[in-house]
Amino acid sequence: MAAENTQAALASVAARRALWTLLAVNLAVVVAKAVAGWQAGSLAVLSDAAHSLTDAANNLVGVWLIRAAAKPPDRKHPYGHAKLEPIGAFVVAALMGVTAYEIGREAALRLWSGAVAPVALTGLTFAVMVGTLIVNGLVVWYERRVGQRLGSPFLLADAQHTLSDVYVTLGVLAGLIGMRLGWAWLDPVIALAVVAVVGWGAYRVLMTAVDDLMDAVAVDGDALVALARQHPDVADVQRVRSRGRGAYGFAELTLVFRHNDLRRAHATSDLLEEQIRRIHSIAHITIHLEPVEAAAAAARNPGEVSTGEVSI
Repeated sequence: MAAENTQAALASVAARRALWTLLAVNLAVVVAKAVAGWQAGSLAVLSDAAHSLTDAANNLVGVWLIRAAAKPPDRKHPYGHAKLEPIGAFVVAALMGVTAYEIGREAALRLWSGAVAPVALTGLTFAVMVGTLIVNGLVVWYERRVGQRLGSPFLLADAQHTLSDVYVTLGVLAGLIGMRLGWAWLDPVIALAVVAVVGWGAYRVLMTAVDDLMDAVAVDGDALVALARQHPDVADVQRVRSRGRGAYGFAELTLVFRHNDLRRAHATSDLLEEQIRRIHSIAHITIHLEPVEAAAAAARNPGEVSTGEVSI
């Protein structure tokens, strides 16, 4: 248990370090967009800067959530506090939903009224928007990579939120170019397309968070069964379950052994645990041991409690 708690603590430190780095990058992006929007007199660019500010706010919330989620199990929370991360993902999904609503409302009003604000598209404005677009793309790649490596639901959700920034910035750029060419209708039309993409991203974040809270399967059961059956001592594999990810992942298996040698069975189970951790990145593994006789008796009398089962 101490090793598993240490793994969770190390994962938390790495995730928080990534979020502090992203916070600095996002604040730089906000300043660059705000300056470019002010010089161009573009409400769209200034709104994009405000939207990027929510990324920085997400980073701060994420630092606190991930730190709290890494607290070791206690008497009231024997399985730990990892569910705080998918709860944080709900917040990210809500922010993405608000963003989609605001962009959609503004686009609908512009299409309805036909009003177009004058915009001075300077070389600096265009360069800043393209530069921040590239930076946000790198942020998405980095945050997804770290989130997948650490099994962090919040980092993966925040990466999806930053991806919505990429789509918003693309829409702003297309709208600015359209206005320069005299195609005023292009800005709100592209904005509606951005709304659809951001809304779909919010839905995916929400459903992933729901799966995490509902303990969706973490590893395909057939894969765990196949891994266990590679060991010649194992006669059968029963009651395979898994949930969570990475340092907060759990897996349970019942192994039916061909012999009654507890020492050999324990050694085989230890080897299998290491294989599961290495291949599937699951930290918490519980393996129940049963001899063939106990498993056969349980099959004949499913209502009786087996006395031959041992958990390690």
